[in-house]
Amino acid sequence: MPQSNPFPKPEASGEAAAAGSGLPAGAPAQDPQPGPAAAAGPGSAGDELESRLRAVAPSAATVLLLGESGTGKSRAARRLHDLSGRPGPLVWVHLGALTPSLIESELFGHEAGAFTGAQRARQGAFRRAQGGTLVLDDVELLPRESQVKLLRVLQERVVEPLGGERPEPIDARFVATTSARLDAEVAAGRLRSDLYWRLNVVALQVPPLRARRAELPVLAEALLEGLARRSGARPRPLSPGALQRLLEHPWPGNVRELENALERASALSPGSGPLQASDFEFLGEGLLGAAERLALEALAQGVDLERFEAALLRAAFAQERGNLSAAARAAGLSRRAFEYRLQRILQLREGPSQPAREGRGGDGEERP
Repeated sequence: MPQSNPFPKPEASGEAAAAGSGLPAGAPAQDPQPGPAAAAGPGSAGDELESRLRAVAPSAATVLLLGESGTGKSRAARRLHDLSGRPGPLVWVHLGALTPSLIESELFGHEAGAFTGAQRARQGAFRRAQGGTLVLDDVELLPRESQVKLLRVLQERVVEPLGGERPEPIDARFVATTSARLDAEVAAGRLRSDLYWRLNVVALQVPPLRARRAELPVLAEALLEGLARRSGARPRPLSPGALQRLLEHPWPGNVRELENALERASALSPGSGPLQASDFEFLGEGLLGAAERLALEALAQGVDLERFEAALLRAAFAQERGNLSAAARAAGLSRRAFEYRLQRILQLREGPSQPAREGRGGDGEERP
């Protein structure tokens, strides 16, 4: 595949593949409006991202990857690491999958006896990423009490394990990903403003799938090849009608939704021949159908992404009759991330319960 393509063929599929081989996982907080330019020639949006990744890769600058859920932030992070030529490993910390009590141990590591149950010393993610790249996925989920410690690491390039007595120097490139509006997180008091500016050195938007439709045929082919490898079967091509059906769909769930659609169609369609348009009749049904309609309305009416996200989360919650775990699965999120975003939406609608005060906060952070 040409080097200019920022989305090389994956070795696996889904967000795990994004982490391990190059498949997507997120997109921009502010994305371009759809239209001829968005669907124009090969990689019009993707090529711009690729050029920016190439430009920043040789430096050690911290990179903030912004984007909707499911569009490719994880793959962009892997691409950045590969282009950097750094000899160390690419290490991922999925903050949405960790409880607050485990986050600091995972990031900083701990000495034996640092806390109850810590029978042996454990190296944290910062040390494991020595000489390589550390990716903090869903950085907006980092508890506020841990943010000052991350700030110190970013400022001083040292890390002190829990229970440790002396800082240890680290040499790692930091990448943070988010599908949230971090400026809104700062305004709401959930994210330290000084940490925001440390993370926001180089901010790159990962475009949603609807803004790079020209890449969809190649991406779908790569996803089908990944599915075939997992099942031990031969890849199934797409008929012209099936490809047209995929090109017409707005993909509110981005690449994650595309992969799910291809896997479902492959599983339900017998034989090994090309997938037909009729195999994708389910597109537009259930929660994804509601998301599709909402996406089309949002794009047509200029509704912002926060309102779209709020409607999608409420639809998932209603569909699963208030079951948080099931609603999170339906929305493609961890339970913790789903709860966090639901609470954020309620706060945005009702207003913060305790507005930030002027002056210096109790944690020593300067507030506007």
